Amino acid sequence: MNWLALRLLRPYLVVATVLSVASAAFIITGAHLIQQQADAHGISVAAYAPDRTGLCEHLVSCLPLGPATNVAQAIDLVAAFLPLLIGLILGVPLFAREREESTDAFALTQSVPRLRWLFTKIGWALAAGAVCTAVAGATFRLSAARYTLLLDDDGYALLGELHKSNVGFMMMTTVFITALAGTVGLASGRTLRTLVVSVAAWPVALIVAQLGGLALGFLVYLLTSWSDALSLRFGTQTEDETATFAALALAAGTAAAVLIGRRLVTRTLR
Repeated sequence: MNWLALRLLRPYLVVATVLSVASAAFIITGAHLIQQQADAHGISVAAYAPDRTGLCEHLVSCLPLGPATNVAQAIDLVAAFLPLLIGLILGVPLFAREREESTDAFALTQSVPRLRWLFTKIGWALAAGAVCTAVAGATFRLSAARYTLLLDDDGYALLGELHKSNVGFMMMTTVFITALAGTVGLASGRTLRTLVVSVAAWPVALIVAQLGGLALGFLVYLLTSWSDALSLRFGTQTEDETATFAALALAAGTAAAVLIGRRLVTRTLR
């Protein structure tokens, strides 16, 4: 079953891998260009700091205008939308295309239990999405996050909330979108409908994840408030902690989507 699932997913895995590698290469190249421009203008950019302090020595203009700012904006866009794109590439055709072309019937004639077919396919898709996003996300965090935090434009500050400069949050965004698109495709059996619903649900899911992350963080604060040491460690609510809690909220949403898919699989596939 694993071989069959990978064979069906192969073209989408290739596209997701190429996109991830190309994004990582662009981020590394862009970060190198920004550093060159900063050095040429005598600007010293410090290491990435989640609290946004100590980022550079010049408070008025941290990045030189022109290529450096443009590349930083492009990198920020890549980090914000790459998790969505990889999730759509892997999740939309996961079940929708098979149902649309009736090729799911072939898989189920190979003496494969329906639940095993569901969990094998979605498991490989989720794992591939997480790995592809982790490669680009880790590259972004290590080489370019400190530059995108210096963007003064309010729109790009808001864009940063889509990735939070956090690898775990980016990975879970991809995983959730993949699971959501797979479940919608399983229910609708139409590729275009699955794509539209998944894209429309993406911002809503991020907002819910933010709220869920805040609620989870507040709960952790209450549970650790009895100890000054624990409260100091877990109750500070830094940006990385908030992103981690939001990632956990997305993980809960992923589990819910998979469970819904489990209920749908016996009713939608004949």
